[in-house]
Formats: sequence, structure tokens, C-alpha cells
Amino acid sequence: MEAHSDWYNRVVQEINLHKNALNKKDYKKYKLDFLLRLATRIDSFSSLCGKCQMFQPEITRLTGDLQNISLMSKENRKSYFKTIGNITKHLQKQHKLVTAGHYLGICMSIGTGVGVAIGAALGNPGIGPAIGVALGVAVGSYLDRKAKKEGRVI
Repeated sequence: MEAHSDWYNRVVQEINLHKNALNKKDYKKYKLDFLLRLATRIDSFSSLCGKCQMFQPEITRLTGDLQNISLMSKENRKSYFKTIGNITKHLQKQHKLVTAGHYLGICMSIGTGVGVAIGAALGNPGIGPAIGVALGVAVGSYLDRKAKKEGRVI
């Protein structure tokens, strides 16, 4: 079991407090599970990365803002989701992490394009995209499983 910092333990405690107070719809809407996973990653990289250290107060602020979730203005909600997006982008670019289903989405779209070409080559444009999507799902699922096995999923 990993030893986490006091900061992380306070964030987990705060999120669990809100988990019990919020209904499931709001819990999912405000991505509290994802926020908890972000906090885990930020905690693990904070000793090595200065930017991750700078994100710790941001996550603390986000969890503190959840107390008044029903009173949040539209601008505060935008800021909340923008901050989560910025943290996610940093983890993806600097630490080479991916979100769940990342490769599946990319490979499916590429597979569709390849499938159109396959369909044109076969003279049956209706079957090509289906073949391409099937190939994309197979390759994307494999890459997502590999990323999860390597511990690169946020």
C-alpha cells in the first residue's frame, strides 16, 4: 500500500464528505471520482514536478468549492471544469498519462477512415466502415489494456 501525503488524505476526506452529501447525479456531474484520481496522480508526481506542486492548492480549492455546489454560479462551474481540464492536460503531456478509453476513441476514428478505403477497394462501400471500426476497436482495446497494465491511466 502506498503512503500518501497529508494533503492527499485531506482531499480524500473532503471528497468523501461530499460523496455522502451529494446525490449521484451531481457526484457524477462534477466528476468527483475523476478528481480523486487526479489528486492521486498529482500527489505521486508532486515530489518530482513543480507544476504538480502548483496544482495541489488548485485541487484543494476545487474540493473546498464543493461545499456550496448548489450555489455555484455558471462562471464558477466553468472555472471548476477548466481547472480539471488543465490538470488533465498537464498529466497527459508531461507525464504521458491517458484517460480511460483514449486509444479506443482514436483507433475507432482512424479505423473508420481506413474502412472506407477498404470498402472502396473491395467495391462494396457498405462493408468497409464496419471492418474498419472492428479493427479500430480491437487495436484500441489492446492499447488501452496495455496502458492500464503499465499504470498510465488517470
